[in-house]
Amino acid sequence: MTEKIRPRRSVLYMPASNERALEKAKTLGADAVIFDLEDAVAPDAKAGARSRACASVSAGGY
Repeated sequence: MTEKIRPRRSVLYMPASNERALEKAKTLGADAVIFDLEDAVAPDAKAGARSRACASVSAGGY
């Protein structure tokens, strides 16, 4: 295998329950975006966060 591994300079972690942050992440140019569905999301908001994360990834732009 001769695949070259690209180093990650910036990784952005955000709660998937924060719709504004999900949209803003598209403009920041981070090498990776990680949607937090656990610690940063209130227990009663987890189902909505999962739906938002799926919709955001499906829409693209990251």
